[in-house]
Amino acid sequence: MAYSVLVVQHSKWHPPGKGLVRLARVGQITLRVVEMWRESAADLAEFDALIILGGPCDHDQDGSHPLLGEEKRLVRAWMHLNRPCLGFNLGLHLIAELMGAVIGPAHVPGTGFVAGHLTHEGKKHPLFHGLRSPLTLFKGHGREIQSPLPRSMVLLATSKECMVEACCLEGRPHIVGLQCDNYLGVLEEVGTWRMHRKRPVAPGQPLAAELNAATSEKAAESSATFSLLLHNFITLVGR
Repeated sequence: MAYSVLVVQHSKWHPPGKGLVRLARVGQITLRVVEMWRESAADLAEFDALIILGGPCDHDQDGSHPLLGEEKRLVRAWMHLNRPCLGFNLGLHLIAELMGAVIGPAHVPGTGFVAGHLTHEGKKHPLFHGLRSPLTLFKGHGREIQSPLPRSMVLLATSKECMVEACCLEGRPHIVGLQCDNYLGVLEEVGTWRMHRKRPVAPGQPLAAELNAATSEKAAESSATFSLLLHNFITLVGR
């Protein structure tokens, strides 16, 4: 069965990524990408699921990024529809803010590969079905959800760099978010990140020019993780 998925894109240089586009095509998923700086979102009722990409700003920079207000209203409206939602990076933070989570400076800010360990609840969550812990995650953000999580949220994955690598809403497993950006084609698209981001590289982690043959295995693992995550998310949509 084909599904229609609304994708929220925050900036020109942070597109859905070749991985997401390719997997959607193979899975007969219709992506409707809304470029928030150009247009308003379409009628939400037309879509089966929502994917919120990462972006160039923090969740509380409404003053310097006026579009954030509209994006937050969109996410709030989607929560009321109670349909499947998958947020990456900034997308996760927008969901978490609505649930009352505190978002602050990252314990280890930076960009690179990290190992995400599934919690007991994460191992049972349908998004991670078939995935072996630890997960290979590619990420880059200077902010993260702080401890403790609100009771309305469930911790699904963690790492030594970040307490909340993934979480979902209590009683609503189809609304889930990840701190990572695995939808990007790491080797192909990380150069654009380097031009636009000023965040440091995570300790011991390669980036951009350093993503060569020595790191291609990590990039492949990151891509494979995302492929199965997206497949599992679409399975959630069909429930």
